[in-house]
Amino acid sequence: MDTFLDQISKFSDPSQIISLSQLFVGLGLALILTIVAAKTYEITYRGASYSPAFMHTLVICGMVIAAVMLIIGSNIARAFSLVGALSIIRFRNAVKDPRDVAYIFLSMAIGMACGTGFYQVGIGLTIVICGASLLLSLVKFGESGLIEKVARIRGPSAQDVTSLFDETIKKHAQQFSLLSVQSSRGGSEVELTFLMRVKKGFSIDAFIKDILQLNGGLQVEVAGSNHILEL
Repeated sequence: MDTFLDQISKFSDPSQIISLSQLFVGLGLALILTIVAAKTYEITYRGASYSPAFMHTLVICGMVIAAVMLIIGSNIARAFSLVGALSIIRFRNAVKDPRDVAYIFLSMAIGMACGTGFYQVGIGLTIVICGASLLLSLVKFGESGLIEKVARIRGPSAQDVTSLFDETIKKHAQQFSLLSVQSSRGGSEVELTFLMRVKKGFSIDAFIKDILQLNGGLQVEVAGSNHILEL
């Protein structure tokens, strides 16, 4: 028991001092490496709602983790105090893209490596992970090659209206499905919403022209991003 307490006292030595050179090297390297990671995230991003604030978060998170590791050092008392302080923090924002989680962990790993003095590990980790991310993006790993579009068609209500546009949509879309049917004006008008998966060369003008040939009184709206869908 006495041996165990002696070991704790050695690891909890309050006289440990962080040198300025250690501080600036750790934080500076964390800054550089997390900027590289953030720029890789920007280059390989495939979502529809890009957020510069997330890139800032990656850089700041890495530097904060590095600072935390410097503060803790090998002091067990500081480590337990930090766990208690951080336990009161609650994050409510949902992560929209699974890759965002991977980059958050990368930023944290960089900060931990820089804060504990494993500079070579931090540099190697950044090079390997960012290189792998760029390679996967370059070869379009896991992408189906299709783009998602939403088409809304409004017009007079008719019999079998749900299947009226099927043949025309098949000419332009690789896959499609009817999402909703909504009637208005006492049932005299109807709005159909289709989810379409189309090739990258999809022409909105040609699609609208073919739909209007079925009935000149129709209103057609096409929405969607140009981001390639994943498998």
